[in-house]
Amino acid sequence: MDLNYIALITVTVSLLFVLIQRTDPKRRRLSIAFVVLCLLIIHHNTSIKNDLHEETLLAFLLAVLASGLFWLLIGRYNPVDKDEEIQVMGMDD
Repeated sequence: MDLNYIALITVTVSLLFVLIQRTDPKRRRLSIAFVVLCLLIIHHNTSIKNDLHEETLLAFLLAVLASGLFWLLIGRYNPVDKDEEIQVMGMDD
């Protein structure tokens, strides 16, 4: 097993899933399209190198677990605000 590959894919897919979770609901379709494109690139890389199927599956499962824990610990209590609700504080405020 290639542990470096597992760690790289786990971190990458976890960040992609967290990107979907933390995206504004209006722009979520665009972020899902980006994530699907990235996952297709990872799948293509896996299909080129025939011996990485098990590592990719393990990394994907670890990424789902990590992003689920992120949602459970942080995402539920801090939901994403809509664009209209975000206020920027400047020097004059």
